[in-house]
Amino acid sequence: MKNYHIKKNNGESVLVRNIYCIGRNYSEHIKELNNAKPKEPFFFQKSLPALNTTNKIYLSQNKDIQYEVEIVLLVGKSGISTSTKDASSFIGGYTVGIDLTKRNYQNQLKEDKLPWLLSKSFLGSAVVSEFSDEPIKEDFWLNLNDEKKQKGNSNQMISSFAEQINFLSNKIPLIEGDLIFTGTPEGVGPLKVGDKIEIGFGDSTLNTLSVLD
Repeated sequence: MKNYHIKKNNGESVLVRNIYCIGRNYSEHIKELNNAKPKEPFFFQKSLPALNTTNKIYLSQNKDIQYEVEIVLLVGKSGISTSTKDASSFIGGYTVGIDLTKRNYQNQLKEDKLPWLLSKSFLGSAVVSEFSDEPIKEDFWLNLNDEKKQKGNSNQMISSFAEQINFLSNKIPLIEGDLIFTGTPEGVGPLKVGDKIEIGFGDSTLNTLSVLD
């Protein structure tokens, strides 16, 4: 069985256990998709084969795949957070990634009141860059073909990192090596073959990706 790993910028390789993603965590993104603000945090999962640590995104023919840039947390220890005060002790790394979404399929599933799993969890749909121990406090962003499409900051989140970790770990105990996608700001949109994507924060570019057939 294949094992799935991420890399830290100190050369360490970490085995990934689960991939969690919070939904609707930026107010302007909620508005752009005409969604309702959740009463409490809610999460969905991506399967391990969704993990994408490369610089390539492959589009399936006739699939409406959209980008959603996010700060991604690496869980550094297993357990359950007792409060938001201890939640930061669970963070073992930070990076910027992309939650790829089959938007038309997701909308169909939502209309039918069915789980989103298959519209969110497909091969290569959880893009992550190298992780660092340093928190990402500056604006994070996504450029598409040299044009800024998304920009956000963690201080705009409805549920903070600490609130996400505390809430999620009390529903499902966290395991060292879990990843948490922490939400996307407004500006999501479709990809096409030949696109070039850059993601990063502040003045730092973490990954440049090519969109291929």
